Amino acid sequence: MYRTISVLAYGELVRNLVLKDLKLKYRDSVLGFLWSLANPLLLILVYGFVFTHMLRTDIPNFAYFLIVGILPWNFFAQSLLMSTVSILENGTLIRTVWLPLEVFPVATVLFNLAHYFLALVVFLPVSAVFLQVRPAPSMLAFFPLLALHVLFTLGLGFIICTATVFYRDVRHFTENLLMPLFWLTPIVYEIDTLPETLRAIIYLNPLSHFILGYQDILYRRTLPDPTRLLTLLVVSTASFVAGYALFRRCKARFPEEV
Repeated sequence: MYRTISVLAYGELVRNLVLKDLKLKYRDSVLGFLWSLANPLLLILVYGFVFTHMLRTDIPNFAYFLIVGILPWNFFAQSLLMSTVSILENGTLIRTVWLPLEVFPVATVLFNLAHYFLALVVFLPVSAVFLQVRPAPSMLAFFPLLALHVLFTLGLGFIICTATVFYRDVRHFTENLLMPLFWLTPIVYEIDTLPETLRAIIYLNPLSHFILGYQDILYRRTLPDPTRLLTLLVVSTASFVAGYALFRRCKARFPEEV
């Protein structure tokens, strides 16, 4: 309990770390945060062209379907990649100043969450104007689903940043794992079109259930399956508890390892 309170007490520090990273990322940049939209925009354009004109997908409003899946994927993938170095890049500070080390992985996830929100602020109005997407009351379910997604990602972030402190290869492993994980998540295809055996494999991926939830809420504008939400609550809680427990157990050794 004390550790949790100490982290909450450093909320201002977490906020400053996030703001510092945002300013550093776009310092001396003419377009500023608009560069954060470049990656998802390019993915949407490329996959939209390939699947619409070459593979002839029959998914209605495919551009919006991609937006709904790619934006949360980017939040997740970038959070994990940056988590691999969230402790290592602050080694000097960790060795010289006492502060709860949890602030670094937390700030990393919140930094990418800020980018996710900025992307939504741009892409959702554009979708409403050009893709005829209309709001629905069910879209309010987006926020509880996002909270679970953040909890799940933070748990994995704790695990990955801890592992990378002791085994630097974890960073390269994470980078190489994300590409197959992308294709094992129903971002550019409808899961119902897959054979039953392959569908069963896709369902083993927790991230698939997050993406399917976003598709229900934002794309189909319906409430997600309650069973799916309950599953995600259990998985996200387990991820956070396991990740934070590992982090707490190992963080005393971080200063000597970084």
